[in-house]
Amino acid sequence: MIISYTFGNFRTFKEDATLSMKASSQTTFNDRLIRTKEGRILPVAVIYGANASGKSNLILSLMVFRDIVLNGSITTQSPQTTIANLELLPSLCTEEDGPMQFSIEFITKEDHFRYSIGVKVGRLERIQRKVVYEKLEYFKKKQSITLFERNDSSIRIARDKDSIKVLSVTKSFLDNVEEVLCKNTDKTDIFLARGFKSTICGPIADSVMEFFRNGITAITDFPLNNPRLEHVPIEAQNCLLWNETLDKFVKKADFGSHGICFKCEEEDDKGTKNNADLFSIYDRNGSKVLVNADLMESRGTIKLIDFAILFSEHFSNGNALVIDEFDSSLHPEIVKGIISVFSDPSINKAGAQLIFTTHNPIYLSNKLFRRDQIFFVEKDSSSYQSDLYTLADFGSTEVRNDENYMINYFKGKYATLPYIDFSEIVNNGKEETI
Repeated sequence: MIISYTFGNFRTFKEDATLSMKASSQTTFNDRLIRTKEGRILPVAVIYGANASGKSNLILSLMVFRDIVLNGSITTQSPQTTIANLELLPSLCTEEDGPMQFSIEFITKEDHFRYSIGVKVGRLERIQRKVVYEKLEYFKKKQSITLFERNDSSIRIARDKDSIKVLSVTKSFLDNVEEVLCKNTDKTDIFLARGFKSTICGPIADSVMEFFRNGITAITDFPLNNPRLEHVPIEAQNCLLWNETLDKFVKKADFGSHGICFKCEEEDDKGTKNNADLFSIYDRNGSKVLVNADLMESRGTIKLIDFAILFSEHFSNGNALVIDEFDSSLHPEIVKGIISVFSDPSINKAGAQLIFTTHNPIYLSNKLFRRDQIFFVEKDSSSYQSDLYTLADFGSTEVRNDENYMINYFKGKYATLPYIDFSEIVNNGKEETI
């Protein structure tokens, strides 16, 4: 469960920006919040902004952070990961060559952590990459306990009484291994995933990395052109795959009289493949005919099924889904229904979270969200720097709980609205000579 996420010097975000899921003092919709020993947490957040304002950069930064931690290094041989082109990611809004910074505070089933890293790479040029900052904090009774802190030249493992107790090691042991770990940790390695995990405290490292692996999923788009079933454990019979959650999504959305299923190919002496393609099922003269869903189903239908796969895997485990333009191709009432599930503690018992960007103003409603659940990303027209803020940042006197958020949004009260005079682009049908 995400409490807050902060990042900076990343693409259009020169300064640090924080996405806080910690509920403010506002009392509206208290019954929809996730209750934890660390406080009240928001189950849903929606992010607005014009095209190219920086909304997708926020999602991308989280994807990069996750990939770095799970890779255990800021170098990779795979061109498929976000780490491959880190040199394209530092902010170009400044001449300063500072590090990209990422920090996330989160709750696992047993523990409360904050993990932070700073990564230095070239801007638009390949130079030596290096981790210049790394820190892991453990929270006990809302008090922060530093477990280790790393800078450009050294790694310091905490030796105070509270830290020693959390790490389950002795001070003399740390005295003996700290210098060795510092010398043997490569500048491109993530200490959490390497030396700390293997030498200091494997269980804590595993807990943090498990959060990045399964506790949070950030995506910029669904695999609409080639739907895959890669992570949902469902039974296979005659190579046709389905499960109860997907079935309920299809029936509630009323896709039609035909059926939908995933079909996988058999492997020699190994059962079936994990990957599966989506098919529509039609009855024809008493027999079933399967047609690839890409040819028969709408983009919205396939996207909803893709989301159902994520939902069935992550919702009951209390994980966070962070999705760019989640509602594109989906009817707003379907999206509202999904929001209501995350916002109902009697259903969302594990504390799952949904964070998504959108252009649709229909969700700007005090009947649907609290002020601290509505975020805006705005890019300055002169510096091209992005800024992230919430409706709650305006204050209760400037933005009341009972006002019409949508109307005021279109009046430009909360953010600058995009406007392009397309008549000037067309130039009265005449082409300019350059």
